[in-house]
Amino acid sequence: MGFRSAVTVCIQDYYTFSGRARRSEYWWFILFVVAGNALLSLIDAVIFGDDMLLGLSGLFALLTFLPQIAVLWRRLHDTGRPGWLNFLPSIPLVALFSGIVRSGGGINSAVVLVLLCLSILLMIAILVFLALPSQPGENRFGPEPPP
Repeated sequence: MGFRSAVTVCIQDYYTFSGRARRSEYWWFILFVVAGNALLSLIDAVIFGDDMLLGLSGLFALLTFLPQIAVLWRRLHDTGRPGWLNFLPSIPLVALFSGIVRSGGGINSAVVLVLLCLSILLMIAILVFLALPSQPGENRFGPEPPP
């Protein structure tokens, strides 16, 4: 799948969390999002300077957020893993922030370090899953997507 078709499919299927997405579909769309955000950030800096709150890059990020989650979900399905694994790295962060709120900011620095390291390790695991090749043939999430 090429750049244009990957972006088109991801934008059209922004609400589709079932099925599978090939590695090329996912990474081409991520390239589109990163490049678009970088370009729009430059435009924001020229037009608005440092005083912008949302700007064009923020609007672009909001508009591409759901398609990013959907294609990530489908990409995990393509490797034979459930899409909810995407949320695993946020569990230690939620625990950290809720601990900070409950304790009034006085949380042990060792706990903070452990929870942050755990979240980073889980993010690396998800990144590895996203880089793995597709499961050949049909899996429990559907048929193999076309090339």
